[in-house]
Amino acid sequence: MTQNNNCKRFSIFVGALYLTTFSVFAQYNEKDIYKYIEDYADVAIQKMYEYKIPASITIAQGVFESACGKSRLATEGNNHFGIKCHTEWIGDTILVDDDELQECFRRYSSVAESYTDHSIFLTTRKRYSNLFLLDIMDYKSWARTLKEDGYATNPQYAERLISLIERFNIARIDTLYQQRYNSSVIREEKEIVQNNTSQENKTTPQTKPQAHNKSEKKVFTAIGSEYSSDESPFTYRKVFKNNNTYFVIAQKDDTYEKIGQDILVLPENLRKFNDAGPNDQPIENEIVYVEAKARGNALRLHTVQEGETLRYIAQRYGIQLRYILKYNMLEDNPFVKPGDQILLRR
Repeated sequence: MTQNNNCKRFSIFVGALYLTTFSVFAQYNEKDIYKYIEDYADVAIQKMYEYKIPASITIAQGVFESACGKSRLATEGNNHFGIKCHTEWIGDTILVDDDELQECFRRYSSVAESYTDHSIFLTTRKRYSNLFLLDIMDYKSWARTLKEDGYATNPQYAERLISLIERFNIARIDTLYQQRYNSSVIREEKEIVQNNTSQENKTTPQTKPQAHNKSEKKVFTAIGSEYSSDESPFTYRKVFKNNNTYFVIAQKDDTYEKIGQDILVLPENLRKFNDAGPNDQPIENEIVYVEAKARGNALRLHTVQEGETLRYIAQRYGIQLRYILKYNMLEDNPFVKPGDQILLRR
């Protein structure tokens, strides 16, 4: 790849990042990286569907190889991954100094075409076959195996990809793929179950515990609480963190559908993350988690106060409701009363 052999310097500073490649000095900063992620997250996720390559790896390679799309090869050839012509290439080309002077690189009509060719490049070459034995969510193994299989000669290539992914939380776009994939599977399974049990439900009483007391209107809001804020490349909304779990604060007239559209998460997943019912909507200032909550909290016990439900407690401490039910053996009795002691971890 072009960057690996020609990168004379790649340094990360607080305010700026620099990449020297093709004897051209390309400068970019953190804002450029966030914009690159935002611009190409969808196409990377699409390629993850089609070719089973982690979107986080694709994005990180694009950032690193193309200097956030600012390198000459990227600006003049739409080539974001430094793929050379090779003997089989019959498309347009661009000549760039690399290992040798005026080497042949592939030129694409669009960046999307470059992303597709990158996916084809990895999936059709035997040398990269080990990649597809790995867990698609394990970006660290993908980065290291890419290096081991010869994608790059730079000895720090894998660690630089991993550092980019972790510093800018790029792995979150892999979860978008997982959520959408799982949601489609769950939707199909639900349809089958509903069809198979429709007759049984007519005569069999419903005994499955509800996630929360639907008659109870008290919800956990961010009013009067302070949480650390964080940056997100996926939404204009301010993002916060509670119990190591990201959330946004619902605005007036917000819905799970609207929030989901803003942060690229399916509304059914938001309801699942927040232990909400299928017809529930958040109220103003309510905390809305945008990823799965934790399985426990550092605090061990909570004493139930007047009006609190298990869902309220789950939202307050950033814990999945099902684990609170499990820890307290409340699967058959999900309702609580003031004074009850609730375990928040195993």
